[in-house]
Amino acid sequence: MIKTTTVRMNWLDAARIAAAFCIIAIHSTTDAYGWPFRNAQEGERLFTILFRTTAELVSTEYFILVSLFLLAFKLERKPTGYQSTLKLQARRLLVPFAVWTVFYAFFSLFKAYQFGYGEDALNGLMNPLSWVDYFLLGSSQYHMHFLPTLFALILFYPLYQLATRYPLLGLVLIPLLFIREYLTGWLWGHVPNQDVLEYLVHGVKILSYVGYGMAAYALFGWWKTKLDRDTSMKIMGFALFALCLFFMIKLIQAGQSIESGEFAVRTGAFYYVHYLIPVLSLTIFMASQHLNWPDKLSDWSKYTFGMYLVHPAIIDIFDVLVMGIEFQPYQYTVLKYAVAASASLGVAILLGRTALLAWTVGLGPLPFAAKKTKADKPAKSDIETTSDTKAGTLGVLDLTDLTDGPDSRTAN
Repeated sequence: MIKTTTVRMNWLDAARIAAAFCIIAIHSTTDAYGWPFRNAQEGERLFTILFRTTAELVSTEYFILVSLFLLAFKLERKPTGYQSTLKLQARRLLVPFAVWTVFYAFFSLFKAYQFGYGEDALNGLMNPLSWVDYFLLGSSQYHMHFLPTLFALILFYPLYQLATRYPLLGLVLIPLLFIREYLTGWLWGHVPNQDVLEYLVHGVKILSYVGYGMAAYALFGWWKTKLDRDTSMKIMGFALFALCLFFMIKLIQAGQSIESGEFAVRTGAFYYVHYLIPVLSLTIFMASQHLNWPDKLSDWSKYTFGMYLVHPAIIDIFDVLVMGIEFQPYQYTVLKYAVAASASLGVAILLGRTALLAWTVGLGPLPFAAKKTKADKPAKSDIETTSDTKAGTLGVLDLTDLTDGPDSRTAN
């Protein structure tokens, strides 16, 4: 059998690493109560707010884009039917989600009792409706909404495939964001029941985020055209130019937060810039495909999803350990980020290398899943081209198979 040299999509490894570290950075820029140090002086908030503003160039919406881009790549390499795809992704996404939901529901008591609101937190756990919210809204921790939201977006993937063929459909994200802003504002003014309101707002959010699926598949369709180096660099230049313009608007919003000590409400330009920047960020990484990204990135990118899952627990532990110690906001932010990022990586590596727990961070098969029979195993030729036997638990997020075929980097 004649083998060809393949090139791993190292740029996507880099994109995912950026996502994990930037999301941790965002969550490291608040005090122990989740506020932007509103009791500090304006000048003392400067570093922290600017650090957060920069980190927001790569947000949760960016993580969704990367995940759906990977789904497009996987289904292109190994097509499966709609029902089979949903069944697989439900097992790979929702089972770990259930485990982490239960973990964070009870782990939240640790910080709650240390900061004096333990009884309220415990009463919440005793309320059955709270558990409904935990599993349907992902509200057990501030990041858990990602997994059920991502699964809901996967339901629409046949629509996204149109954008692979017609990339301009990726622009549908803009009107969908407009619809979300309008409907959300209307709901807040007309639905008095807070519990019902949360579900309606979340439903509108999911429907509008279909635009991110269209954008991800549009970028995938663009990538499939095998962009040469010159074209890629021009795309990167344009995306960087647009990102700089958008960042100017982000800085105006940052100025408001520095002055008030509150998070500025995202309306108007602030709203659109925040939710469109992730597309520009992923475009920049995609356009960097001809750069010599280190192959070693693949060794670390597989742990980034685990970092995303465990870092809130690390941050809560940090907040408790430093409770009562006086820090300047910039000192608190830098120390918190250094501890959270390094400890989260360490815990993710530990879990990923523990056979019985690796699946909880997307790096192993479910321990109670049926073992593959000999007939289920791929042929040798399939292994050489797709390596799906090494896929992690969260296949849509898996980066074990990011080779894009014969090496063409030096041909263009």
